[in-house]
Amino acid sequence: MKKCYDKTRIEAYLKKTSYAAAMQDLLESLFVIQYEKEEFVTSPLNNGDLFQIVVEGAIRIYYIRDDGSSYSLANGQKDYLLGEMSLFQRESGSVYAQACDDLTCLALSIRENRERLLNSCLFLQLVCASLTQKMEAITRLDAAPATLKERVLTYMKYKCGNGTLKGVEQAAFRLNCSARQLQRILHQYEAEGMVRKLGKGAYQLNQQRWEPSE
Repeated sequence: MKKCYDKTRIEAYLKKTSYAAAMQDLLESLFVIQYEKEEFVTSPLNNGDLFQIVVEGAIRIYYIRDDGSSYSLANGQKDYLLGEMSLFQRESGSVYAQACDDLTCLALSIRENRERLLNSCLFLQLVCASLTQKMEAITRLDAAPATLKERVLTYMKYKCGNGTLKGVEQAAFRLNCSARQLQRILHQYEAEGMVRKLGKGAYQLNQQRWEPSE
């Protein structure tokens, strides 16, 4: 991730968006952020207070449930908004936004500009339109198909601290399977070098071996 505060560049990017009028009074607070392909734009570990507008590139937003199932929320491109919910509440710790390719966004700190944002009718209209579109999309969501074996890896990466599963029976309950099924899958992954056993009922992902398939 790289940040840029060059005013000429910021103004040029703002003119490319559909939100120049709504954001003009906030111009001095804007800066540019560039993300590399596959880099997380937002995640539970990096869930800042930024409001962002995609100006170049594409982004993928998805939700990970406690049972390891994945829901694709959106594939955003130019003019897609990120972080508008942070203006009102802390966003869900299960939502991930990831750059599909090299990505450029305009951004500003919500914490530093909260009062101005809430007092701007143009900005709030922009937020309402964005959230309405997202709510409509969410109502049509289906879980991405995945086998139990795939969900175990997703669960370990996104729902277990440091990729470490502790307690087979508790994890099996969350994954909607039996402890015996989960234990068998963990043994398979251990043999494949995907996970390593730390102790009784404790397994850790080998991050060098596992590349996410999303």
